[in-house]
Amino acid sequence: MLEIPHDPILSLSQAHAFEQEYFNGDEALQWDAMTRAGEAVADSALRDMRELRTIPHRPKLMVLVGKGHNGADALIAARRFLRTIPTARAAIWPWTAMEECRPMTQRAFKELIDFATKRLEVLPIANEMNVEGLGEILSSQAKGRGVDLLIDGLLGMQARPTLKSPLGEWIKLLNDSESISVRVSIDLPTGITESSAQETEPFRADFTYCTGIVKLPVIKNFNQQWVGRLRYLDLGFFAQFRPNHFSGNEKILRPSALTQLRKLRPVVSDKRDYGHLLAIVGSRELGGAALMCARGALRAGLGLLTCCVPESLHASFVAACPEAMWVPMPETPKGGLALEGLGKVRQFLDRADALVAGPGIGSEGETHTLVREACKLFSGPLLLDADGLRSEIIDSLADQDHLVLTPHAGELDRLAGRGGVENFLSSFQGVILRKGAHQQVIYDGAILHLFSGSSLLARGGSGDILSGIVGSLLARGGRSSIDCVALGTFWHGRAAEALARQHGQEAVTTTQILEYLSFALRNDF
Repeated sequence: MLEIPHDPILSLSQAHAFEQEYFNGDEALQWDAMTRAGEAVADSALRDMRELRTIPHRPKLMVLVGKGHNGADALIAARRFLRTIPTARAAIWPWTAMEECRPMTQRAFKELIDFATKRLEVLPIANEMNVEGLGEILSSQAKGRGVDLLIDGLLGMQARPTLKSPLGEWIKLLNDSESISVRVSIDLPTGITESSAQETEPFRADFTYCTGIVKLPVIKNFNQQWVGRLRYLDLGFFAQFRPNHFSGNEKILRPSALTQLRKLRPVVSDKRDYGHLLAIVGSRELGGAALMCARGALRAGLGLLTCCVPESLHASFVAACPEAMWVPMPETPKGGLALEGLGKVRQFLDRADALVAGPGIGSEGETHTLVREACKLFSGPLLLDADGLRSEIIDSLADQDHLVLTPHAGELDRLAGRGGVENFLSSFQGVILRKGAHQQVIYDGAILHLFSGSSLLARGGSGDILSGIVGSLLARGGRSSIDCVALGTFWHGRAAEALARQHGQEAVTTTQILEYLSFALRNDF
């Protein structure tokens, strides 16, 4: 059962109905929500910009302003950005005359002008220009270092699949420009909808900030190339008010859920109170996976860790990670875990609170048989990852309720076989962590989306660390498997965000994620 804080993901019609009911014509409440949304967008953008580079001394911001409330959010974000960095400058590029905008957009514009007139440049109205004119304006803004951050506040829920001229051409110019460092959208990139029938190119965001409500189009596969990295900026709408006019199985984890792991330990406690994890991991060729899995588990607060590894790796692993108990196992001629080691594994099954199997074990059939037989003998929470994700292992388990699978797209296709991925997901009785650009926890016909992480994670070994983290939470107990998978994965993603903001996405190694687990847990961001 899912018990950690989460909110529904709404269709566009549901979101519109929710906002009508929530605000109920209260303009003061609406302005307060807009202010919190815009400021949250600016704060998040200032963090996410650091994944590309250190923010320059005099950053340049460009804001695309539509006539609706997305435009107001973007203008409020600009004011926050300029207040945070007194040396920053901003160019405001409106789609239409400000007099034609909604009252709150006009108010946001006035407050921005009053706050930072000398640091603002208001560009000509885009809707009154031809493509050549739009290109000339963009070229003039690109001089020097170019635009450090572009905020898309043009269209929101009322967008249509086709962007009329010159809006479509304007968006394409912005997408193609190499002088814009980071592009962000508020709620929805301009031009995307719930339909895949898009005749014109939507705005291509590097980050999309879902303020208050996550709307269904951003999680559609056909929109993934446009939304970029998704962030959920929770404004507390659903904590205060539960509408009765939406339904669906798509949910979003609240970022605040991670604080459930942030607690002082009781004074009277010992290592046995924090779980004992047994890991069947590694082979002679893939020993690093075993080591990363072990380190991930230990960094996640585990009390005791026992790792069964090929005997040829034992001495070096004891030296590299003395906190774990390394069990030397018989190995095959090719360096995998041999079936004759099953007796050794059985000695630890009754002592363990959870079992992780798969990272680095390789593709030998004998090793898979060992894992299968060990899993059949274990009745607690069980996580299968990497080469442990085999149909012959999963199908042999009579009780799948405590089973957790962590496949990426290729592994999921292999497991699903001819029956297809959707049939496999709907029929599986346990919990599946569907890895990808945006992780999904799938259980009981529902999908919990996790908006944390960085493209920094597209490296070998990140999944092995994740298996260790989730395995640690499973062993510590006190939570459902669903909650453990969601919290562990979100934590892992937040650590990657912190690492990327400190060192960028390129010049890092996978194991550096471990050094940022503490920061991700101890800080709100």
